[in-house]
Amino acid sequence: MNKESRFLSEMNHLLEDGVITLGEIADKLKGKGLVFLSLVCVLPFMQPIPIPGLSTVLGFVIILQGIGLAVSGKPLLTKKMREIELSPEKVATFVRGAKKIFPWIGWLVKVRGEEFLQHKILKILAGLSLVFLAAFLSLPLPLPSSNFLPAIGIFFICLGMLEDDFLLVTLGVSYAILFAWLLSITGNLLWSEMINSAWWGRYF
Repeated sequence: MNKESRFLSEMNHLLEDGVITLGEIADKLKGKGLVFLSLVCVLPFMQPIPIPGLSTVLGFVIILQGIGLAVSGKPLLTKKMREIELSPEKVATFVRGAKKIFPWIGWLVKVRGEEFLQHKILKILAGLSLVFLAAFLSLPLPLPSSNFLPAIGIFFICLGMLEDDFLLVTLGVSYAILFAWLLSITGNLLWSEMINSAWWGRYF
């Protein structure tokens, strides 16, 4: 990612601020606070190894931000969440993770289609996509990539909103739709197998 990345710039500012709470981050970034929080929360899952306990907690935070984006455009945090502190060490860990990921997509990110990002319909679609993907991410599934697959869509939507990149947001929303479609196909196939299974028929 280029040196002018807003996300990396804000992350570096957090390192200078010392210990900071999630509430302070939300207040500092105002309208961008909810996508920034979601982006920070999804970074640990941008790798194939699942983190069941952490995914449930951070997934819930992202779900709230998705609802906030779709409904009011403002961060949604409980009082307890607002008081969660991020030490410089934790922020530094996030920064290192971000710097490892961003070079792979830095060539893709740039400011474009800002006027479309202000439309209510896009915010609703992006918010609902975050809620859906975060709900799946929060499931305690001990399967390889069970956190990583939904995290991809969350990452693109949040990064696109933060960097004012309409294309990235569109890719993230499209990914969520494709993910939902593939899940429905998989579910139907599994249901058909269970219905036609001799083991299933023996007990039911």
